[in-house]
Amino acid sequence: MILVLWRFIGPAKMTKIQKIYLILLIIGYLLLITPASAARLYFEPQELTIGTEKEFSVAVNIDADKRVNAFSAAVSIFGPLIPFDINEANSVINFWIEKPNWDKTTRLLTFSGITPGGFEGEKGRLLVIKFKAEKEGAAVLSFDKEKTKVYLHTANGIEDSLELSELRLPIVKGKENIGVEIPDNVPPEWFAPEISQDPNIFDNKYFLVFATQDKNSGIDHYEVCEGNKTKCVIAESPYLLQNQKLNQKIFVKAIDKSNNERMAMVEPRYPLKWYELWWIWGIIILGIIAIFVAKKIK
Repeated sequence: MILVLWRFIGPAKMTKIQKIYLILLIIGYLLLITPASAARLYFEPQELTIGTEKEFSVAVNIDADKRVNAFSAAVSIFGPLIPFDINEANSVINFWIEKPNWDKTTRLLTFSGITPGGFEGEKGRLLVIKFKAEKEGAAVLSFDKEKTKVYLHTANGIEDSLELSELRLPIVKGKENIGVEIPDNVPPEWFAPEISQDPNIFDNKYFLVFATQDKNSGIDHYEVCEGNKTKCVIAESPYLLQNQKLNQKIFVKAIDKSNNERMAMVEPRYPLKWYELWWIWGIIILGIIAIFVAKKIK
Protein backbone atom coordinates (compact mmCIF):
# COMPACT_ATOMS: atom_id res chain seq x y z
CA MET A 1 0.00 0.00 0.00
CA ILE A 2 2.75 2.44 0.96
CA LEU A 3 4.69 1.59 -2.22
CA VAL A 4 1.63 2.23 -4.41
CA LEU A 5 1.01 5.62 -2.77
CA TRP A 6 4.65 6.55 -3.12
CA ARG A 7 4.61 5.76 -6.88
CA PHE A 8 1.30 7.56 -7.33
CA ILE A 9 2.38 10.78 -5.65
CA GLY A 10 6.08 10.58 -6.52
CA PRO A 11 8.74 12.51 -4.63
CA ALA A 12 9.24 14.96 -7.49
CA LYS A 13 5.56 15.89 -7.69
CA MET A 14 4.91 16.12 -3.94
CA THR A 15 3.83 19.40 -2.42
CA LYS A 16 4.46 20.24 1.23
CA ILE A 17 0.89 19.29 2.16
CA GLN A 18 1.18 15.99 0.31
CA LYS A 19 4.39 15.15 2.17
CA ILE A 20 2.69 15.78 5.51
CA TYR A 21 -0.29 13.70 4.45
CA LEU A 22 1.95 10.82 3.35
CA ILE A 23 3.91 10.88 6.62
CA LEU A 24 0.69 10.79 8.68
CA LEU A 25 -0.65 8.00 6.49
CA ILE A 26 2.49 5.91 6.99
CA ILE A 27 2.43 6.45 10.77
CA GLY A 28 -1.24 5.47 10.95
CA TYR A 29 -0.63 2.37 8.85
CA LEU A 30 2.28 1.29 11.03
CA LEU A 31 0.16 1.73 14.16
CA LEU A 32 -2.50 -0.51 12.64
CA ILE A 33 -0.15 -3.34 11.71
CA THR A 34 1.91 -3.14 14.94
CA PRO A 35 -0.16 -4.27 17.91
CA ALA A 36 0.44 -2.44 21.19
CA SER A 37 2.37 -4.46 23.72
CA ALA A 38 0.93 -4.60 27.23
CA ALA A 39 1.28 -6.80 30.28
CA ARG A 40 -1.86 -8.65 31.30
CA LEU A 41 -3.02 -9.46 34.83
CA TYR A 42 -5.69 -12.10 35.16
CA PHE A 43 -7.18 -14.80 37.39
CA GLU A 44 -6.91 -18.53 36.84
CA PRO A 45 -9.72 -20.33 38.67
CA GLN A 46 -9.42 -23.85 39.98
CA GLU A 47 -13.02 -24.39 38.86
CA LEU A 48 -15.43 -22.35 36.75
CA THR A 49 -18.41 -23.00 39.00
CA ILE A 50 -17.89 -22.89 42.76
CA GLY A 51 -19.74 -24.84 45.40
CA THR A 52 -20.44 -23.84 48.97
CA GLU A 53 -18.70 -27.02 50.17
CA LYS A 54 -14.96 -26.89 50.98
CA GLU A 55 -12.46 -24.25 49.91
CA PHE A 56 -11.21 -23.46 46.41
CA SER A 57 -8.22 -21.65 44.93
CA VAL A 58 -7.73 -18.82 42.43
CA ALA A 59 -4.32 -17.87 41.05
CA VAL A 60 -3.30 -14.31 40.16
CA ASN A 61 -1.16 -14.51 37.01
CA ILE A 62 0.69 -12.19 34.67
CA ASP A 63 1.57 -12.39 30.98
CA ALA A 64 4.38 -10.00 30.04
CA ASP A 65 5.67 -9.39 26.50
CA LYS A 66 8.39 -7.15 27.91
CA ARG A 67 10.54 -7.81 30.96
CA VAL A 68 8.91 -6.43 34.12
CA ASN A 69 10.35 -6.38 37.61
CA ALA A 70 8.01 -4.51 39.97
CA PHE A 71 4.37 -5.11 40.85
CA SER A 72 1.76 -3.31 42.91
CA ALA A 73 -1.79 -4.65 42.92
CA ALA A 74 -5.15 -4.38 44.63
CA VAL A 75 -7.62 -7.20 44.09
CA SER A 76 -11.27 -6.33 44.68
CA ILE A 77 -13.32 -9.26 46.01
CA PHE A 78 -17.07 -8.88 45.60
CA GLY A 79 -19.60 -11.46 46.72
CA PRO A 80 -19.99 -14.07 49.49
CA LEU A 81 -16.30 -15.00 49.55
CA ILE A 82 -13.81 -15.10 52.40
CA PRO A 83 -10.08 -15.24 51.52
CA PHE A 84 -8.50 -17.22 54.35
CA ASP A 85 -5.04 -18.09 53.04
CA ILE A 86 -2.52 -16.59 50.61
CA ASN A 87 0.05 -18.92 49.08
CA GLU A 88 3.20 -17.25 47.75
CA ALA A 89 4.90 -20.49 46.68
CA ASN A 90 6.38 -20.42 43.15
CA SER A 91 5.69 -16.70 42.87
CA VAL A 92 7.73 -14.70 40.35
CA ILE A 93 7.95 -12.06 43.11
CA ASN A 94 11.13 -12.73 45.08
CA PHE A 95 10.99 -9.83 47.53
CA TRP A 96 7.76 -8.49 49.01
CA ILE A 97 7.54 -4.76 49.66
CA GLU A 98 4.03 -5.25 51.03
CA LYS A 99 3.00 -8.78 51.95
CA PRO A 100 -0.50 -9.73 50.77
CA ASN A 101 -2.95 -7.98 53.09
CA TRP A 102 -6.74 -8.42 53.19
CA ASP A 103 -8.87 -5.47 54.30
CA LYS A 104 -12.40 -6.57 55.28
CA THR A 105 -13.73 -3.01 55.17
CA THR A 106 -12.63 -2.10 51.65
CA ARG A 107 -12.78 -5.72 50.42
CA LEU A 108 -9.35 -5.21 48.86
CA LEU A 109 -6.40 -7.61 48.88
CA THR A 110 -3.27 -5.54 48.33
CA PHE A 111 0.34 -6.54 47.73
CA SER A 112 3.53 -5.30 46.08
CA GLY A 113 6.96 -6.70 45.36
CA ILE A 114 9.94 -6.87 43.03
CA THR A 115 11.60 -9.49 40.86
CA PRO A 116 15.36 -8.88 40.49
CA GLY A 117 16.27 -9.66 36.89
CA GLY A 118 12.66 -9.24 35.84
CA PHE A 119 10.03 -11.59 34.39
CA GLU A 120 8.99 -12.06 30.78
CA GLY A 121 6.63 -14.76 29.55
CA GLU A 122 3.21 -16.28 30.13
CA LYS A 123 1.41 -17.54 33.22
CA GLY A 124 3.77 -15.95 35.71
CA ARG A 125 2.33 -16.82 39.11
CA LEU A 126 2.09 -13.90 41.55
CA LEU A 127 0.14 -15.68 44.28
CA VAL A 128 -2.71 -18.10 44.97
CA ILE A 129 -5.74 -17.07 47.02
CA LYS A 130 -7.70 -19.71 48.92
CA PHE A 131 -11.39 -18.91 49.44
CA LYS A 132 -14.38 -20.18 51.33
CA ALA A 133 -17.89 -19.41 50.08
CA GLU A 134 -20.29 -18.22 52.79
CA LYS A 135 -23.42 -18.89 50.70
CA GLU A 136 -24.62 -19.28 47.14
CA GLY A 137 -24.69 -16.31 44.80
CA ALA A 138 -22.24 -14.62 42.44
CA ALA A 139 -18.66 -13.53 43.03
CA VAL A 140 -16.54 -11.10 41.06
CA LEU A 141 -12.77 -10.72 41.32
CA SER A 142 -11.26 -7.65 39.67
CA PHE A 143 -8.28 -5.32 39.88
CA ASP A 144 -8.45 -1.76 41.18
CA LYS A 145 -7.14 0.24 38.20
CA GLU A 146 -5.75 3.09 40.30
CA LYS A 147 -3.83 0.83 42.67
CA THR A 148 -2.59 -1.81 40.22
CA LYS A 149 0.70 -1.03 38.46
CA VAL A 150 3.45 -2.99 36.70
CA TYR A 151 6.86 -1.51 35.94
CA LEU A 152 9.32 -2.39 33.20
CA HIS A 153 12.78 -3.76 33.99
CA THR A 154 14.56 -0.51 33.19
CA ALA A 155 16.87 1.85 35.03
CA ASN A 156 14.10 4.44 35.34
CA GLY A 157 11.35 2.00 36.33
CA ILE A 158 8.92 3.02 33.56
CA GLU A 159 5.30 1.99 34.12
CA ASP A 160 4.14 -0.62 31.62
CA SER A 161 0.78 -0.46 29.87
CA LEU A 162 -1.53 -2.93 31.53
CA GLU A 163 -4.53 -5.02 30.57
CA LEU A 164 -6.67 -6.07 33.52
CA SER A 165 -9.10 -8.99 33.40
CA GLU A 166 -11.87 -9.78 35.85
CA LEU A 167 -13.30 -13.13 36.92
CA ARG A 168 -16.98 -13.91 37.52
CA LEU A 169 -17.76 -17.05 39.47
CA PRO A 170 -21.23 -18.49 40.10
CA ILE A 171 -21.52 -20.08 43.54
CA VAL A 172 -24.04 -22.91 43.81
CA LYS A 173 -25.29 -24.93 46.74
CA GLY A 174 -24.65 -28.66 46.88
CA LYS A 175 -21.51 -28.66 44.70
CA GLU A 176 -18.33 -29.84 46.39
CA ASN A 177 -15.13 -28.17 45.28
CA ILE A 178 -12.15 -30.26 44.28
CA GLY A 179 -9.55 -30.04 47.03
CA VAL A 180 -5.95 -29.97 45.86
CA GLU A 181 -3.55 -30.81 48.67
CA ILE A 182 0.15 -31.20 47.88
CA PRO A 183 2.28 -32.87 50.59
CA ASP A 184 5.16 -30.64 51.65
CA ASN A 185 8.12 -32.13 53.50
CA VAL A 186 10.69 -29.72 52.06
CA PRO A 187 12.00 -26.85 54.22
CA PRO A 188 12.32 -23.30 52.88
CA GLU A 189 15.32 -22.46 50.71
CA TRP A 190 18.73 -21.65 52.18
CA PHE A 191 19.23 -17.98 53.02
CA ALA A 192 21.81 -15.69 54.58
CA PRO A 193 20.60 -12.93 56.96
CA GLU A 194 22.72 -9.79 57.09
CA ILE A 195 23.35 -7.14 59.74
CA SER A 196 22.97 -3.61 58.43
CA GLN A 197 22.91 0.00 59.62
CA ASP A 198 21.27 3.05 58.06
CA PRO A 199 20.75 6.58 59.45
CA ASN A 200 17.21 6.57 57.98
CA ILE A 201 16.16 3.31 59.64
CA PHE A 202 15.81 2.64 63.38
CA ASP A 203 17.80 5.81 64.27
CA ASN A 204 21.00 4.33 62.84
CA LYS A 205 20.81 1.29 65.12
CA TYR A 206 21.84 -2.15 63.90
CA PHE A 207 19.10 -4.20 62.26
CA LEU A 208 18.79 -7.56 60.55
CA VAL A 209 17.51 -8.18 57.02
CA PHE A 210 16.47 -11.60 55.77
CA ALA A 211 14.30 -13.26 53.12
CA THR A 212 13.84 -16.65 51.53
CA GLN A 213 11.30 -18.64 49.54
CA ASP A 214 9.38 -21.86 49.88
CA LYS A 215 8.31 -23.35 46.56
CA ASN A 216 5.70 -25.72 47.98
CA SER A 217 3.45 -24.30 50.68
CA GLY A 218 4.98 -20.80 51.05
CA ILE A 219 6.58 -19.00 54.00
CA ASP A 220 4.35 -18.66 57.06
CA HIS A 221 6.60 -16.59 59.32
CA TYR A 222 10.14 -15.91 60.58
CA GLU A 223 11.59 -16.14 64.07
CA VAL A 224 14.72 -14.36 65.32
CA CYS A 225 16.71 -15.76 68.25
CA GLU A 226 19.48 -13.57 69.68
CA GLY A 227 22.16 -15.53 71.52
CA ASN A 228 19.96 -18.56 72.21
CA LYS A 229 18.13 -20.88 69.82
CA THR A 230 15.28 -21.38 72.27
CA LYS A 231 14.51 -17.73 73.04
CA CYS A 232 12.91 -16.56 69.81
CA VAL A 233 10.40 -13.93 68.73
CA ILE A 234 8.25 -13.81 65.62
CA ALA A 235 9.77 -11.13 63.40
CA GLU A 236 9.69 -9.43 60.02
CA SER A 237 12.54 -7.99 57.98
CA PRO A 238 14.00 -5.51 58.74
CA TYR A 239 14.26 -6.46 62.42
CA LEU A 240 15.75 -4.12 65.06
CA LEU A 241 18.38 -6.07 66.99
CA GLN A 242 18.03 -5.99 70.76
CA ASN A 243 21.72 -6.74 71.28
CA GLN A 244 23.36 -3.68 69.74
CA LYS A 245 26.78 -4.86 70.91
CA LEU A 246 26.66 -7.60 68.23
CA ASN A 247 28.63 -9.93 70.49
CA GLN A 248 26.31 -12.95 70.26
CA LYS A 249 25.23 -15.37 67.58
CA ILE A 250 21.92 -14.64 65.87
CA PHE A 251 19.64 -17.41 64.63
CA VAL A 252 16.84 -16.85 62.12
CA LYS A 253 14.20 -19.50 61.51
CA ALA A 254 12.09 -19.54 58.34
CA ILE A 255 8.96 -21.65 58.88
CA ASP A 256 6.66 -22.60 56.01
CA LYS A 257 2.92 -23.25 56.08
CA SER A 258 3.52 -26.98 56.50
CA ASN A 259 5.66 -26.28 59.59
CA ASN A 260 8.94 -27.19 57.88
CA GLU A 261 11.83 -25.10 59.18
CA ARG A 262 15.09 -23.72 57.88
CA MET A 263 17.56 -22.08 60.29
CA ALA A 264 20.30 -19.64 59.38
CA MET A 265 22.99 -18.28 61.70
CA VAL A 266 24.88 -15.00 61.81
CA GLU A 267 28.23 -15.04 63.61
CA PRO A 268 28.86 -12.25 66.16
CA ARG A 269 30.56 -9.25 64.61
CA TYR A 270 32.38 -8.44 67.88
CA PRO A 271 32.75 -11.76 69.73
CA LEU A 272 33.30 -11.72 73.49
CA LYS A 273 36.86 -12.10 74.79
CA TRP A 274 37.60 -15.26 76.71
CA TYR A 275 37.58 -13.41 80.03
CA GLU A 276 34.08 -12.07 79.27
CA LEU A 277 32.57 -15.56 79.02
CA TRP A 278 30.86 -16.56 82.27
CA TRP A 279 31.19 -20.29 81.63
CA ILE A 280 34.99 -20.02 81.46
CA TRP A 281 35.02 -18.34 84.86
CA GLY A 282 32.70 -21.07 86.09
CA ILE A 283 35.19 -23.75 85.01
CA ILE A 284 38.05 -21.83 86.66
CA ILE A 285 36.13 -21.48 89.94
CA LEU A 286 35.12 -25.14 89.94
CA GLY A 287 38.75 -26.08 89.29
CA ILE A 288 39.92 -23.99 92.23
CA ILE A 289 37.28 -25.55 94.49
CA ALA A 290 38.28 -29.03 93.34
CA ILE A 291 41.94 -28.34 94.15
CA PHE A 292 41.02 -26.89 97.57
CA VAL A 293 38.85 -29.92 98.44
CA ALA A 294 41.55 -32.33 97.30
CA LYS A 295 44.11 -30.68 99.58
CA LYS A 296 41.70 -30.82 102.51
CA ILE A 297 41.11 -34.51 101.98
CA LYS A 298 44.86 -35.23 102.08
